[in-house]
Amino acid sequence: MNAAPTSGIFTNSLGEAKSQGQPVAVQSNGKKVLIVDDSQIILKTLSTRLRAEGYEVLTASEGSKAVSTVRQERPDLILLDINFPPDVGSGGGVAWDGFLILNWLRRMDEAVNTPVIVITGEDANRHKNRCVAAGVSGLYQKPIDCEALVASMHTLLFPNNSDGSQTTGSSGLKKILFVDDENDWRFMATIYLKESSYEVLTALNGQEAVTLAQAAKPDLILLDLHLAGESGLEVMKLLKQKLPKVPILLYTGRDHDAETVALMLRHGAAGYLRKGTMGEMLQAVQNALSAS
Repeated sequence: MNAAPTSGIFTNSLGEAKSQGQPVAVQSNGKKVLIVDDSQIILKTLSTRLRAEGYEVLTASEGSKAVSTVRQERPDLILLDINFPPDVGSGGGVAWDGFLILNWLRRMDEAVNTPVIVITGEDANRHKNRCVAAGVSGLYQKPIDCEALVASMHTLLFPNNSDGSQTTGSSGLKKILFVDDENDWRFMATIYLKESSYEVLTALNGQEAVTLAQAAKPDLILLDLHLAGESGLEVMKLLKQKLPKVPILLYTGRDHDAETVALMLRHGAAGYLRKGTMGEMLQAVQNALSAS
């Protein structure tokens, strides 16, 4: 997992920025993040990236350390792995896994309202329903899309765009929320939209989409109609309730007849788009923004 490339600057393992051989202090954004994962590689790479973004980073490799760190340090956000091998997930004599940790976090005064983003090496859809029921703020599958993760964290921790390492929306660029459960579509859409001078946020399910949309107030939402195990139309209804003025483009790889498409438009979609070329997607986005 590599940090986002920055011209002339890289980060060392302590999260310090260096340019032309000279150390440059990273300005703190005032937020504290706890990463809970049994993988030392994940702990190290995520710590490096997040420190470079201005976060204070804490780590724990098993459940007992995680809950004790939460009690002592009161992090502002928690990144939580789900699966721990038996020889790791038995801290304090308890058979910890991510959901048991999450259950106890919600019983602790120090973390009852702390946002939690789950990271997992398994199929994310396998855990989606339990995560939604547990009030998880986001769900990411390894290998982690670091750009999307950092953007989600910033949106959760700086909903009013105040004092963060990033200033969402301050560039004056139009903001697009792209919602799709397929990693390759999110990755490619992000590249093309950013190259066309849009600011991009991504979500892989309805809960994540609603959370990001409410916090980030996008100018347009591109929504896959067939999210795994979830109806895009139902997600659209939720989004329209929260943000009635934001246009939503329905995006699909399946065929629908004209009557079905007309029904979708009557339900509030700003447009209907088949998954074709990236150029067609960009043109549809431009048309929808011009019309809004």
